Amino acid sequence: MREKWSRTQAVLDPRRSSIEALARAAFPDSGVVSVERTFGGLANTNFKLELSSPSGVRPVLLRYWQRDQQQSAKEIALLSFVGQRVPVPALLASGDADPDFSLPFAFMQWIDGERLDTLAPRLAPAALTEVGRRVGGALAAIHGFAFDRQGFFSADLAPRDDLDMDMRGIMAWLDHCLREGPGGERLGAALTEALFAFVAREGHVLSSAWSNQPTLTHSDFNGSNILLHGEPEGGWRIAAILDWEFAFAGGPSFDFGNLLRPPLGDDAAFMSGVTGGYRAAGKQLPEGWLEASRFADLLSWVDFVSQPVCGAAVIKSARFMISRVIGG
Repeated sequence: MREKWSRTQAVLDPRRSSIEALARAAFPDSGVVSVERTFGGLANTNFKLELSSPSGVRPVLLRYWQRDQQQSAKEIALLSFVGQRVPVPALLASGDADPDFSLPFAFMQWIDGERLDTLAPRLAPAALTEVGRRVGGALAAIHGFAFDRQGFFSADLAPRDDLDMDMRGIMAWLDHCLREGPGGERLGAALTEALFAFVAREGHVLSSAWSNQPTLTHSDFNGSNILLHGEPEGGWRIAAILDWEFAFAGGPSFDFGNLLRPPLGDDAAFMSGVTGGYRAAGKQLPEGWLEASRFADLLSWVDFVSQPVCGAAVIKSARFMISRVIGG
């Protein structure tokens, strides 16, 4: 679904001399052998650098934050926070402003692996179930981080701006996004009104204790951000969970809703593995979890379609997914 979405930010083209200066400051004994832009992100720009040193050549990732520069400190903090329990790239060095764009940047460990969304179509059902179990276990580890309340993070990872997830709060937010903001015009009047009616009728599914747990929520947990590495003896392991800039203290339903999107969410073998791996790691999936997760993802699609910059492919995806969930 995401493969047709267009970037919301222009791709950066830093000077080679600027990259070399940043690398020299971070790794004084190394030189830049090569610079190659990586693909897959929709907002920020990443490069794979090959660095030479007395011990040999090694790859590192250079990341520039563009979409929301304030998220850089949060994402950097999260990598350290979760790194002992969740596979993520190690932070090697960072800075507040590069010489070309005055953007925050970081050097991170380069992780060899294949994205789940490109790997999955080649896997037999049994292998996809096993991969699903690994993904479910990783998601359980993420949801194992608890906070005192739901909310959005700043750099200190303390939840702020409490989420108002009761019916009155959800309806007020929908009104802000779809009637006061641009979302309703993009969805169309008929689908917008059908969505309001559905939320008024079914919004209670988000009121469960399970949905309202103040757990760490990746908020972009899908096949494009899950890297897998083939094991020598066969099978696959989770190499890294990438891109934590949207993370917040939310609840399990938001991550499951993201993961349930097609095509992976429509694959019974994969999802049976995910739920089995999640439960095997000690996390519960109570009655109603599926409905709550699909409802939570409705709110994510509303957020997508209400952003100031929203491409035609995103609008098409939002209309499709919202119609699919509400039955319109």
